[in-house]
Amino acid sequence: MNIPRTSFPRIIIIGGGFAGIALAKKLSKQEVQVVLLDKNNYHNFQPLLYQVSTGGLEPDSIAYPIRKVLKDFPNFH
Repeated sequence: MNIPRTSFPRIIIIGGGFAGIALAKKLSKQEVQVVLLDKNNYHNFQPLLYQVSTGGLEPDSIAYPIRKVLKDFPNFH
């Protein structure tokens, strides 16, 4: 992994769901290095999944890259 060394404490968040992203946003103002681990590189908005299956929405309408959500946070990896 290409996670840079730092003097800040490192916090590892497992999962990029609603809680993982909310915690990462909350920690953005702290002096910590945040590492978010997820098997997918996108956040899937589950409440609208039924509309994709019925043809009401395109699949890319409910999936959003995690890196874009947290791109403005300096110590996020």
